[in-house]
Amino acid sequence: MKPFNTRYVLTVGAGLAAAVIAGCASTRATEPYGLSPRLISEVRHAAPVASHGPARQTVALVLGGGGLRGFAHIGVLRALEEAGIKPDIVVGTSAGAVVGAAYASGMAPARIESAARDVKLSSLVDLTVSAGGIMRGKSLANWVDTVTSSVPIEKFPLRFGAVATDLETAQAVLLDTGSAGSAIQASAAVPGVTVPVPYKKGHLVDGGITSLVPVRFARAMGADYVIAVDIFCHGPRSEGLAAPSVIHRVMHAQSCLVAKHEMAEADVLIAPAVRGPGISAKDEQEGAILAGYEAARAALKAASRPSPARWQAVRRPGTWSASA
Repeated sequence: MKPFNTRYVLTVGAGLAAAVIAGCASTRATEPYGLSPRLISEVRHAAPVASHGPARQTVALVLGGGGLRGFAHIGVLRALEEAGIKPDIVVGTSAGAVVGAAYASGMAPARIESAARDVKLSSLVDLTVSAGGIMRGKSLANWVDTVTSSVPIEKFPLRFGAVATDLETAQAVLLDTGSAGSAIQASAAVPGVTVPVPYKKGHLVDGGITSLVPVRFARAMGADYVIAVDIFCHGPRSEGLAAPSVIHRVMHAQSCLVAKHEMAEADVLIAPAVRGPGISAKDEQEGAILAGYEAARAALKAASRPSPARWQAVRRPGTWSASA
């Protein structure tokens, strides 16, 4: 989650050139990871029956993808903590899966923020000469495993799932067992940048392609009440007619058209306006965190007004009231 900068662009560019030169000579098969992705129908069929009863609903926190905008998720966690909301389920895509895994493993928001600020971007860049991408993604996986103390996902204090896309079937899948690092590596494997992650039946790539804000997986896991966070679609968009800007604008439009119906199914949608590639300095990182925090407070307060009884079934005793 270290910020994007010019040195990174040059490094990636050099890797891309090497990959083009290498061509198809590096397309050899790789050993499948020990991942067991499940379709939403399989998750729904196996989901446990909620046991909280009317006194408190089963709450899910859904953290969407959006690259370095993921700093905003940390601010959202801060606001939830202050509001006395502790989710039972956490589901994330790409950057949201990174923050979500750390949170579901038991890390407090302050510790997650510290870890995100301290990691060096260069330590996460593992260039490779491959026709499948210019980065392996294994360094990110190793960092996530270190942050989560290498605890398997199924042993996290909170139920957690990372969403990826099955490249062969073009369907969203959930990774909720095994290594958190490998799951996040798959969930954040941007096509053309990170090499697709192999599993027994195929390959996995970025979950944002099929489920940018995975509300439906949270429901399938048994959530009664879903708080979702979109850090991508409601933020500033690229401008201009230069080729990179046009490509980015088209990709943004396509992603958000696919995601909007699923996002609309959340009980609460938190949508901070965060600019992506500009997050390159400490003050900009803090700005993204603050944007997430303020957007979360506003959305949570708005959600509490029309149905106070249901709101009390969602939150636990906190430090501010709905009317604060």
